[in-house]
Amino acid sequence: MKRPPKEFFERLGYSEEYGVHLGPYGDEQFSLSSRLVLWLGIPLGVGPVTVGYELSRVGIVGGDLNDRLLSQRRGVIYAHWHRYAQYYYFWARHRRHVIMISQKEGGEYGARCMARVGVLSVRGSTSSLSRTGIIRDKKGKEALTAMVGLVRDEGFHAGLTVDGPKGPALTLKRGAIALARETGSPIVVMTVAARPHVRLFNWDRMWVPLPFSRIIYFFTGPFYVPRNADEAELEEIRRDLEAHMRQMTQKGDRYFLDKAVRKELGEPVYERRPNR
Repeated sequence: MKRPPKEFFERLGYSEEYGVHLGPYGDEQFSLSSRLVLWLGIPLGVGPVTVGYELSRVGIVGGDLNDRLLSQRRGVIYAHWHRYAQYYYFWARHRRHVIMISQKEGGEYGARCMARVGVLSVRGSTSSLSRTGIIRDKKGKEALTAMVGLVRDEGFHAGLTVDGPKGPALTLKRGAIALARETGSPIVVMTVAARPHVRLFNWDRMWVPLPFSRIIYFFTGPFYVPRNADEAELEEIRRDLEAHMRQMTQKGDRYFLDKAVRKELGEPVYERRPNR
């Protein structure tokens, strides 16, 4: 697997500029048992899934939209459900993406997995985000401020699991909308169709790639959030975006089975191994 450049690793650690930690923490912060879980769990867990993805046929619908937005040389916010997190992980690698991961020990596994493939992680959480987009938790405020700076000022692209980290499934939270309002960046919805795939027995039945599968990424949008949007407008945007994402999820689930859906969404452009 391709390794991130040296410049990526130089960004990891505590950021004086943003006042928040970027990437994994050091081993010294964890007990010996936790270290063993991290050392063994990452290669044992990520390895087979990576093999499954690499042996799959990958296609994209909406690549022209994606290319047009990326050509503007500004950060893009990719919103997706938590069920597609494994697929986002593979698509985003080495593409200058940043995500937010919990600063608690439970988020360390994800932060280390992301660092292996060049996806920067900001350690924090917007789980205390209010309906008006205000974060009550100090760490969450720092993390969102860092995300804003990385996307708006440094041109990173943000990936947000908009119903994560614990659900309810397929219910849009305010994190992506708050980030879009502060940065002026467009929100692009990422949906996935995969046949076959495994569904885990967690809260949202997360999908996991299987070898020799067909994987289709759908990119739709863009959605913008006005900087001066009031509470009513923010809630309307949230409802509209959630409805669109749920509709795309239903279409993605039927894509391989329903000719009408395939005709509506279009045929994919296949890429053997993007990011390589």
